[in-house]
Amino acid sequence: MIRRRVTNQDYAAASRGRRGFSLVEVIIALAITASLLTATLVALDASFQAYQSTTEQVSSQSIGRIVMHRALTLIRTGTNFGPYPIDPKVSRIRSDFIQFETQEGEVVQITWDRVQQRLLYEVQGQAPVPLLDGVVGTTDGSGVAIEPFTLEYKQGRNLYRATIDLTIEPDDLVQLDLEGDGGSQIRLVGSAMPRIEAF
Repeated sequence: MIRRRVTNQDYAAASRGRRGFSLVEVIIALAITASLLTATLVALDASFQAYQSTTEQVSSQSIGRIVMHRALTLIRTGTNFGPYPIDPKVSRIRSDFIQFETQEGEVVQITWDRVQQRLLYEVQGQAPVPLLDGVVGTTDGSGVAIEPFTLEYKQGRNLYRATIDLTIEPDDLVQLDLEGDGGSQIRLVGSAMPRIEAF
């Protein structure tokens, strides 16, 4: 058996065959990896923001419906409603509050606080309690604000029907560039007749 002597040229040829990545190739690979990670994180962030926006909107809508249902129930069972029209010939008025007496004899007032954008519940002699936050003014086609309570009277001071028209803007809405302006406002409209008039 003949042994061949290994030379420097053999080492050079072997090292050329096992050669690693060049600096340019490593930089290109890192740039591609960074781009993919950035795109993944942007998509994940948009997903979290959309989830937060949807959750907030659904929560506001559910709470708004509960408050609307409670207010209409109080109107159905209430008596001695106010405010009254200033002109006796006028049978329908709009107001930013409604006042009535409950079956327990308490005088209750539900008020729309347009400055702090919330609905307040107040029992006479007690501090007002917020019922619902994010209540913004509903506007008609020309942009004029509409009061949330419409009271229809008949035969003087007998309330025939009360209508509540609330527009709710969910709190902490996240503005998403992917979805436009984020969540939309929620409009809740309900009407009730006092039981005395209904039966």
